[in-house]
Amino acid sequence: MKSLTTLLAFALATVLASPVNETRVLEKRGAVLTGQFASESRRFLLENNLWGQSSATSGSQSSQVTAVNGNSITWHTTYTWVGGNFNVKSFANLDLRVGLGKSISSIGSIPTSWSWTYSSASSGLVADVSYDLWLSNDPSSSGASSSSTFEVMVWLSTRGGAGPAGSQIGTASVNGVTWKLFKGTVSTWTVFSFVAPNEITNYNSDLKGFLNFLVSNQGVPSSQFLVQAQAGTEPFIGSATLTTNSYSISIN
Repeated sequence: MKSLTTLLAFALATVLASPVNETRVLEKRGAVLTGQFASESRRFLLENNLWGQSSATSGSQSSQVTAVNGNSITWHTTYTWVGGNFNVKSFANLDLRVGLGKSISSIGSIPTSWSWTYSSASSGLVADVSYDLWLSNDPSSSGASSSSTFEVMVWLSTRGGAGPAGSQIGTASVNGVTWKLFKGTVSTWTVFSFVAPNEITNYNSDLKGFLNFLVSNQGVPSSQFLVQAQAGTEPFIGSATLTTNSYSISIN
């Protein structure tokens, strides 16, 4: 889930690049990121983000972008974590860097497509795969900070009993799926988590629907600004490789 001090950059080719230069850039693999807050960038930041590693008795994680095709990225993260069974160790993720700072009411849509697989998963794996959207009163802020007001998570997968912050307050019908809706508090902000009833490994939808639901049903002001949009995995314990076959998102 989180800490913005973990940001590291992996950037996509710019729209203005010539076809020849763009092809060269898109064929490059990213660096293998192993440091706690290591990275690379352009349209997205790839964040290894081992923000909770101190709660583990042992473990490590590495992340790498392997291909970029226009606005779509292929990447993976591999980890092994032991100890601190009830603590999240990391949130390796792609962090969108463009189109942010808009109020909910001014956003038309947030189309996204995410195809992913888990492999080499240990029998004791506890982890989730999720989107993480951050709202604030300040359009220039970024993610978890004193100006954060709401965190909106969309859990496509929960394995081994992993669960979100807070407790379930009901269900929510969004984009044709009935999600379990959780509400909790972390630091100074409120966390809403939409948990899928079954694992979704190919998700193609509009994230604006979740924000619309919260505005209509949970009193989230439509004047709130979307300041960060991430997607990745949060492991508690165990070993696995999460491979994103393709991922894209935009804020319109």
